[in-house]
Amino acid sequence: MQDTLKQEFTRRISMANSTELIVILYDMVLAYSDDAEEALKEDRDHDFYVSISRMRNCVNELMCSLHMEYEPASALLSLYRYCMRKLGAAGVRRSIEPIDEIRNIIRPLRESYSGLVELNTSGPVMGNSESVIAGLTYGKNDINENFVNNINRGMLV
Repeated sequence: MQDTLKQEFTRRISMANSTELIVILYDMVLAYSDDAEEALKEDRDHDFYVSISRMRNCVNELMCSLHMEYEPASALLSLYRYCMRKLGAAGVRRSIEPIDEIRNIIRPLRESYSGLVELNTSGPVMGNSESVIAGLTYGKNDINENFVNNINRGMLV
């Protein structure tokens, strides 16, 4: 995963509510699946297994985030367990087909959760995080990017 994408995920996480965090985890699974496919095509075994491991960590986090007292949680848990088995198969077989199956499961779930984001009116999960308010100012010969910096940087004072 490129540094710019990591920074984007970090920014999104710092401002996300609980539903948005699930969408971000789905996005991360899809990004790591792209990394795994690229590593496999370029015959970079170590990077392939690292991507598989990171996908597994994201799916594990999705499993831990389930509230089992609600109806769809058991069905989602079954899907996540299936994804974990497919990740194991991808690593053992050194194959992209199981990862494609995972993508076919994750994409519709991601779309469903992204539709729910607007219904969740709770605030960001991370309290007192740095606000990201950016803008451009135009100088005579250049463009300057500015952002508001919170000196607390997530620390409660």
